Amino acid sequence: MNQIQLTEFSIYLQQRPGELAGLLDAAYAAGVEIISISTTEHLDRGCVRLLGYPEEALRHVCESMVDAGVGPVVESPVVAVSVEDRPGIVRDLAVLMADNRVNVRYCYFVPASRVSEKTLCVFRFDEFERAIEIIEQTDWPTDTIDSISESDASPDAGESAA
Repeated sequence: MNQIQLTEFSIYLQQRPGELAGLLDAAYAAGVEIISISTTEHLDRGCVRLLGYPEEALRHVCESMVDAGVGPVVESPVVAVSVEDRPGIVRDLAVLMADNRVNVRYCYFVPASRVSEKTLCVFRFDEFERAIEIIEQTDWPTDTIDSISESDASPDAGESAA
């Protein structure tokens, strides 16, 4: 399964008009290509999760926002998994991690773009390195949860079901 390891920048903004626009304008001015943005509301603030290139430039933008009184900024390792566009793909990945006792903290989609011809599903895991190993050992789409379960449940061609 194709995956890309990335650094995600989460920055907390006040709930005021122009906060998000200011962050994105600063990223644009610094030459950062934002490939993914996810926003959530937390109490009286918004949490903006960003993936972009170059990462160093995005880091500098986020740090400069903190210097201007916004923040804090949290950097997190995430993995973007190239996924086929079909129902149940996130379920399959979540079940794969659950079966291997790896917690998924959160996930979100990134549409196909110049970065990847396929849709990406970005994951944050409690056990990042272990999750990467599991993903690398999984041959998608042939090793989906359903196909593994079906092959384990059916006898080989030469065996009797009795």
